[in-house]
Amino acid sequence: MMSTLSSRRVVAIFLSVLAVWTVSNSTTKATTLKSGNLVAIQASNGINGVIFDELRHPVPNMWVELLDEVNTVLTRVRTDAVGRFSFNRLSNGTFQVKVITFGTNYISQMQRVNLVSASMAGGRGSHYENIDIYLKADRKREENPGSAGPIFAQDVPEPARKLYDQAVSMLNSGKNSKDGISKLKEAIDIFPTYYMALERMGVEYVRVEDYDPAKSALDKAIEVNPKGYNSFYALGVLQYRLKQYPECVESLRKVVLLAPDSGNAPFARYHLGMAYLKTGKSADAETHLKKAYEQGGKNVPSDVHMGLAQIYSSSKRYKEAAAELELYIRETPDARDTDKIKLAIKQLKEKK
Repeated sequence: MMSTLSSRRVVAIFLSVLAVWTVSNSTTKATTLKSGNLVAIQASNGINGVIFDELRHPVPNMWVELLDEVNTVLTRVRTDAVGRFSFNRLSNGTFQVKVITFGTNYISQMQRVNLVSASMAGGRGSHYENIDIYLKADRKREENPGSAGPIFAQDVPEPARKLYDQAVSMLNSGKNSKDGISKLKEAIDIFPTYYMALERMGVEYVRVEDYDPAKSALDKAIEVNPKGYNSFYALGVLQYRLKQYPECVESLRKVVLLAPDSGNAPFARYHLGMAYLKTGKSADAETHLKKAYEQGGKNVPSDVHMGLAQIYSSSKRYKEAAAELELYIRETPDARDTDKIKLAIKQLKEKK
């Protein structure tokens, strides 16, 4: 049997793994964000699916969104008369399909899809993934119709509303993002406190990493509607990317307080946990990272396991750290330096 490495050596291996993970994670996000919606129109892969209810009946006229690996919305479609939807001309990569259930008695559903065409494996051709999504009724909402929270309503002038609708159509198509943002600006010029337009403009600017106008729009949206949790979520993501971790914590804490079960809640908790980790608050980080994975499962970035592994290793919970690294490898089959991670797992398991 090989002798167990010293504690210092195990820590060194683990820190080298974390260093590689940090650089890789940063590079991947930057590449994805800079490509923006173009990532969805440069290849010939696709996703086809059908939405069913609990009785296995197809659900027509339901909005379905396609998101990239950092949860940026790329496009949106409606299911047809027999519950079908499709996303075409997609690149190789990881996507998430999200069923929008707002205004219904269904629980929002999200499914992760990995697309790798045959050409990536040395062959030729495209990769089409077929998925079925089964919606579940929200029993709590059925018992308490008011549990969805307050709806923010405004008396929007018709010209501003038309411009907003045109902007959303452009942005949801995955094309004409500049024209879409211009339409939002026109709508806001007519109605300066137009909450939905301000929020959407802020989100779009975050997506293209234009952070100054993004913050301005989101700050104004929050001023208009202090309970707009999606605005706080977008602002928190912006602050996280700019490494403004204390500010990020404040924004994302409001998301989980205002809407603990919303579709964005798992991702808010993920970023919140990582922000706590980077500010040295490991206990808070552990709470939110565990809750993020509990709520979002594999839809949450697999980096959640690296974060938890770091927390467990630092507090000498080596078996738990090893288990998180194993989950990371399982959910990230193309991870860099897998051999180093496996070595770290082995040594963590041998420690007492």
